[in-house]
Amino acid sequence: MASPASIKKTVAGIWLTDSVILTAANLLAAVANYLFQAVMRRHLSWSEFGYLNATIGLIMFAGVPLTAASQTVTHHLALIGATGDAEKMQRLQAASLKFLRHLTWVLFAASLVLLYPVADFLRFPRMSLAWVALLWVPVNLWSTLGGAWCAGLSRFRLYASLLILAGVVRLVAGAIIVKLYPWAEAGIFACILSGLVLAFVVAVNPHHGTAARLRQTLFDRDLIIYGMAAFAVSFATFVFLQGDQIIAQRHFPGVELGRYSGAGLLGRAIVWASLPVLIVYFTRRSGHDPAHRSPSHLLWAYLALIGTGAVFLIVLKVPLLFLLLGTHDDPGLSAMTTQFALTMVPIGILQALGYHYLAARKIPECLVFGVCGLAYLVVIAVYGRTPSLMLGWMAEAAVASIVVLGLLALVRRTAPPSRL
Repeated sequence: MASPASIKKTVAGIWLTDSVILTAANLLAAVANYLFQAVMRRHLSWSEFGYLNATIGLIMFAGVPLTAASQTVTHHLALIGATGDAEKMQRLQAASLKFLRHLTWVLFAASLVLLYPVADFLRFPRMSLAWVALLWVPVNLWSTLGGAWCAGLSRFRLYASLLILAGVVRLVAGAIIVKLYPWAEAGIFACILSGLVLAFVVAVNPHHGTAARLRQTLFDRDLIIYGMAAFAVSFATFVFLQGDQIIAQRHFPGVELGRYSGAGLLGRAIVWASLPVLIVYFTRRSGHDPAHRSPSHLLWAYLALIGTGAVFLIVLKVPLLFLLLGTHDDPGLSAMTTQFALTMVPIGILQALGYHYLAARKIPECLVFGVCGLAYLVVIAVYGRTPSLMLGWMAEAAVASIVVLGLLALVRRTAPPSRL
């Protein structure tokens, strides 16, 4: 019989292998995505490039409720998988997949209702862009669901392969379409085609839950409470990382929006390239009792990637700006990229905190995290009227959120145990 030490070593090796595979795949997909952005920039004006990326951010925001529901399912699938109860796991998978499929259509209907007021508030330049974005909503929702299905069942190698394929499809389709139609809609349509790759996982999944099984499995008090916490974390993690791009659509004129979007793509890459480690951490940590030690080496690896990425971007920003955006000797854009790189460090830390709170089932911390995200969004919406002001307030609000969460941890640690 294997000793506990050898078992622990084997499990740690599996965690590390999953992290390496998914991180490598994410990097390859990111390379394809940034090549796609480079192609878009060379065929689109600064204004159209800005509209493209602002629309992408808005569509991602529309999927936040589904992301929260998917994280809830991923967490509970990992919990049940750790117990070895195959029948219960299959029942939850079938019921939750049916529920999430229904949720995608509810969110699509909500997007249809909100299309005109949102387009007017964010000052979309034309309604054709809003309508193409609406077409992307259900595809993006099913794509998110496909990723959650892979992560929840620890199918990280399948997930990695699909990520790479989706990146290649986006790049090839974008390069062809934008030459024929050099407007932001071309990039959105390429994203729709790439989204079908992960959405295909959901379409062909053989599990189907009955209505009775759906009610029995999902109408559970603990599951609902955890779902609320997941929504708070999903909302906040999105807002911290990409909320500024949506606000920029309203405040910044076309050319300024495009330049801000370009610098933001490089800055946000620091976090995007590191997120697969958090995905693996979330799944592995979810399968353990809260009292047990978490796989903390994954968090340290993630933080190391964030720090290394920030230094890498600051040092190599000039050639990277040329490769991505085709700019030569642009001090303003270079300074904005440096500011983005520094801002992503506290934002990256907040991403780790959110994933940890949710994986460890720290419900009060999750809710406070969501409130911090809402406060952050209000601050940058009110005060982020220019790119420099936006980035300054982003950094300050992110650091303030970390301080608040640190104080909460201190209070929770020193407070007497609750009798509830």
